[in-house]
Amino acid sequence: MAANNVFSIEGKGLKLTTAEDIKEYVEQIKNHENLTEIILSGNTIGSEAAKELATVLPEKLQLQIANFSDIFTGRLREDVKESVKILCNSLTELPSLKSLSLSDNAFGPVGAESMFDFLSNNNSLEELYLNNNGLGIQGGQTIAKAFMERHDRHSASGIESNLRIIVMGRNRLENGSSAAMSEMLSKLKTLTSFRVPQNGIRPEGIETLMKGLSENVNLDHLDLQDNTFTLAGSKALAEALPNWKKLEILNVNDCLLSSKGGPIVAAALKNNPNLKKLQLQYNEIEQDGIEVLSQVIGQLKHLEALELNGNRFKAESPIVDKIKLALLNNSSEDILGSLSDMEDLTSDEEDDDEDDDDEENDDSEDEEEIKVQDKPADEKTESKDTPSTEETSSVAPEPETAQMEVDSAPQKVEHTSSDTKTTDIAKDDAPTKDNVDANAITAAAPPTDGIKQHSAALGLPTHTAYDTTTRRKSAAEELDDDISSLINSMKNGLNLN
Repeated sequence: MAANNVFSIEGKGLKLTTAEDIKEYVEQIKNHENLTEIILSGNTIGSEAAKELATVLPEKLQLQIANFSDIFTGRLREDVKESVKILCNSLTELPSLKSLSLSDNAFGPVGAESMFDFLSNNNSLEELYLNNNGLGIQGGQTIAKAFMERHDRHSASGIESNLRIIVMGRNRLENGSSAAMSEMLSKLKTLTSFRVPQNGIRPEGIETLMKGLSENVNLDHLDLQDNTFTLAGSKALAEALPNWKKLEILNVNDCLLSSKGGPIVAAALKNNPNLKKLQLQYNEIEQDGIEVLSQVIGQLKHLEALELNGNRFKAESPIVDKIKLALLNNSSEDILGSLSDMEDLTSDEEDDDEDDDDEENDDSEDEEEIKVQDKPADEKTESKDTPSTEETSSVAPEPETAQMEVDSAPQKVEHTSSDTKTTDIAKDDAPTKDNVDANAITAAAPPTDGIKQHSAALGLPTHTAYDTTTRRKSAAEELDDDISSLINSMKNGLNLN
């Protein structure tokens, strides 16, 4: 676009509050013939100044681009709300307007309300840039509703939808706006670029969005960076990819495709032969996912940039050489980006992955533990006289202290198949899944000679053989039994009974 067709005060840091403040610039715009682009970014405009500007904008019938990004810094909320409405309404009837940017204006959902009439009634707009506005769920829903009303009005009049680009990054759209957005996308069917990075959209919202996006078969740029896919979102993306034969840029950096979702997305990329830029950084993709990608990458003849940094495979891995070899036939050089920040799969994460894979096994283990605890009463009685296998102190506790611990211990009622019995256990030592393991107890080592001698000196029974076929009592239960026996022995010695 020729410079003489552009009016710009970009980045001047002007504070234009009153009509008088902006009057000289309004005169310049008025006298600017064949104006096709206006740039007001990097200044701050109040509602009175916006009213003055709005007197001249409707006259600029050739205006195609209006860049009103970052023009409300330091303004009060109500002032911003009014200014947005004034400026947008002044553009509604412009027949040539193609692009509007209101990015980097923190007006929140009220800004979306102020834009509603313009978005639903203007017939020429093709590109809307609303990056970093704090729209939230409500604002996202409002924008979607406005475009749906516009589409319905166009359809009723036989006008074909001409909206091509929607950019709404960093707006906290989240899952709550996904249904409205998806419905809007399903109706439009004309988008070539949809960019909603950093919006806190989770797998359910991604699945919903993909249903609407799939209807836009001319999509060539999709940016969903820094939202959360996991396996569910990855599957939804993989199902949608075959619909976008013209796709050139796919940005799913920082989307947690996961070790399971990565291979699924990689395999689906064979349906997008026109890809030029593929961004898959920081997605926890592992060796198997990159192996799948290496088999597909040779079919992407137009690929110019591939980003894989921050995933879970080694930069020196043979699979990287395989990727590079597959890219040799492409026209561009140095297609593969840096691999300087690769993530190792730690042992803890490996354990977590195994736990995720074995959730059903965990349930069965819980059932088995319940069965162990509910063994018949005769088996429990049989093991009652079995002494503790834990090593204990060689000094017995003071009688008063021991008596207090026994008296204050809560009672646990264990229900068995034949009767109900009460066992004293210490509250803090109650058996749980984490601190009691039946196999570990039955495999415990027999008491040492020192413990045997100490038990004999106190008149307690000692055993050298252990029955490992029945359920052993927990260490807490056996310790309580030993303490009770010790107290009874001391009482007998003092003739307290």
